[in-house]
Formats: sequence, structure tokens, C-alpha cells
Amino acid sequence: RFLMESDYPMSTLTKPMKSSQDLVEHMKRKGITFNIVSPEDAVQYMEKNNNYFRVASYRKNYNKRLDSKQNPIDEYVNLDFGYLQDLAIIDMELRYTFIQLTLDIEHFAKMDLLGEIERHNEDGYKIVSDFLNAQKTDRKQHIQSELRQNQNSYYTKDVYNKYNPDFPAWVFLELLPFGTILDFYLFCAKRFNSKSMCDRFYIMIRCKNVRNACAHNDCFINDFHTGTAPYKPKYPVIQKLAVIPSLSSDSRKRRMQNERMQELIYVLYIHNEIVTSKGVHNKAAQKLHAFKDRMMRHADYYNTNQLIAANFNFLKLVIDNWFSIV
Repeated sequence: RFLMESDYPMSTLTKPMKSSQDLVEHMKRKGITFNIVSPEDAVQYMEKNNNYFRVASYRKNYNKRLDSKQNPIDEYVNLDFGYLQDLAIIDMELRYTFIQLTLDIEHFAKMDLLGEIERHNEDGYKIVSDFLNAQKTDRKQHIQSELRQNQNSYYTKDVYNKYNPDFPAWVFLELLPFGTILDFYLFCAKRFNSKSMCDRFYIMIRCKNVRNACAHNDCFINDFHTGTAPYKPKYPVIQKLAVIPSLSSDSRKRRMQNERMQELIYVLYIHNEIVTSKGVHNKAAQKLHAFKDRMMRHADYYNTNQLIAANFNFLKLVIDNWFSIV
């Protein structure tokens, strides 16, 4: 039988599902206006394009009204549904753009690593064996399990079966997920005593977060507040940001205190560092400038929201200065 509300304890029914029409009325009570997008069109949008949970998440970038004692009340300031819809679309375009950049990074990280292995005259088989033997037992077993998964893949089973159990580096890198590839990258960086490789590793770990978030369709720009980054930005990235004309030190520091923005900037930085193909870099530049143009299309929407405007302008400056279209 169908489960009814009475079948559940009351503690699980704190937020019953509402219709799109109910949600529009709920937003109106929260001070959200419908001047750009009509209530009727908002209903259609939430039913056919995006759900309320995702669209409404961008309201975190907006302040709430204050009462006479300067305490926030549950009503937003200068927030129109059209702004939320625009932010949702920009976020979608961001994911589509940055997933491509992170795939580029994964490919050229492998190229970079193979180049370093060759320059250090390493045996391609021995370095893989040394890496596996350097792992703790449970970690080694996990990596071997990741390798075995290839035997059931139409795309990689032939390669796996040909080389198993002795994989050379150039095959090993093609059979592993990005996280384990980065573990191998760090192992080689330490083996070669390469500070530049170590710096790249710690930045690429954060790029992996972006790749995974894009692949899982997570929201990026629904929280631009400062103070969310658990780590200070990496010095090579700060150095490169510092030479951008018209980017103030204060703006740079504030924007890089947001974890999501920090990780997006890391993707842009490392793409510049390791992508050696001019064609791939130019294609990335074209995608980024198309994204930037869409991001700034309705910049006037955010004239009253310094948090959003400042982050958009920061991202625009970085794209303009680091990615020229040839």
C-alpha cells in the first residue's frame, strides 16, 4: 500500500513536499519578488527546468532585512526570482566549462608525469612496482582493486589483460582514477626531489574536487561568502594573481578566502601551467570567454549585491588575463 503521513513519525515530516505554486507563494512571503520572471513562468521553470531546492540555494548570497534592533528577519533584501534563475543558469554553464578544463588537466598531468619519468631515466615498470610496494597493505589492495575493475570494461579490458600483473607507467596511468594518479604523481615528485611537482600536486588535488563537483552536478556559486576556505591559497597562485592589472591586494585576498572560488582559480592556474598544447589551451580560452560573457550578461542584476558582483568581476579579470584567444 501507499504510505501516508500517519505511517511516519512526526519528526520526519518537518518539511512536507510543496507544489511549485505553493513554493512561489512561500518565496513571496520571504520577500522574493517576481518582476523579471512572472509567478506563472517561475512555476513552469521549477516544474520543467530546475527544482526549488537548487534555485533557492542561491539566496544564501543575499542579506536578510533587519528589524528595529538590527536583528535579521526571515525576509530577503533586493532579491528577485529572475536573479536566482540567472545564477542557476550561470552555475550550469560554469560546470559545463570547468569539467572540460579539469579533463584537460588530468590528461596533461599524465603527460607531465611521463615526461618526468623519461627525463629521470626511470624504468617504467620498476617505478610502478616501487610505488605499489611503498603503499600500506590496505591502500595497495585498494589500488589493485581499482586496476581489476578494468577487466570488466569494454574500453580498457584488452589493455588490462595484456599487461596484468606487470603494468608499465604509461599503461598504469590509463587504468587508474584521477585520485590514485595524483598519489603516483606525488610519489614521483618526492622520488625526483621536485618542488615544482609537489606544488602542482597540492593544487591538482583541489582541481580534482572541482572535477568531481562538476560531474555530480553540484552547485558552485550558491555561497560566495569569505572565510569558507580551510587553507591559505598556494603561494605560486597568489604570485600569478598579484601581477594582474587593476586587481587590488584586498580584492584578491577576500575572493581567495572563499573555498569554491579558490578551487576554481586553481583550475585556471594549473591549466596554464601544464597544458602544453596551444590548440587545447585556445579551445579552453574560447569556452571560458563564452562562459564569462554569459556570466556578465545581466551584471546589472547584481548592482545592489556587492558579494556577487565582486566575485563575478574577480573571475572575469582572471579569465581575461590568463586566457587570451589566439
